[in-house]
Amino acid sequence: MVGTPLDVVPYIRGVQLVLLGYNGYTKGSRFENDKMVREEISRATGRVRSHMQNIFDSQFKAGNLEIARAAKQCMEECDFLIEDVRKAIAGMEHAFLSGQRSPSNRDLKKLIKHDHEVIDMVTKAVNIANSAEQSIATGEGNAQQMSLQSTQMITSCRGFFGARANVLAGLKHKKMKK
Repeated sequence: MVGTPLDVVPYIRGVQLVLLGYNGYTKGSRFENDKMVREEISRATGRVRSHMQNIFDSQFKAGNLEIARAAKQCMEECDFLIEDVRKAIAGMEHAFLSGQRSPSNRDLKKLIKHDHEVIDMVTKAVNIANSAEQSIATGEGNAQQMSLQSTQMITSCRGFFGARANVLAGLKHKKMKK
């Protein structure tokens, strides 16, 4: 990639707010950027899981099983997302003399935008989980509803992250000319 298309700069800046060193998959740093994005998704999901673990522990001890079940469900969904991220395909090896084509600016824009949206979704889940834990501490708000919202957000993030494979799949094979 010679230059960064201007319409994708806001997404790169958004990801850079979270990931220092992210530069939008420029040549020579594609594997590192891919790894950074995946590590950030796992790290943020771990934060959601930690909040839900705290909620589960306190509510189970207090005998409030409805909230404990909601927190447990969210923890399980977090575990699934973390495992999906660990096992996801990594893309963008160099295509020279291989069956993989080089990514176009369009492909890179799509991947950068997708990464930004996944990180944004998991960040929202962290905020909701934090609010759920805070609502238990203060007694204000509906912790069960917020736990269910966290679960929903992680589930959506999991599905959206899975769609990343489709973006990377477009980079996997060269179109053979006949």
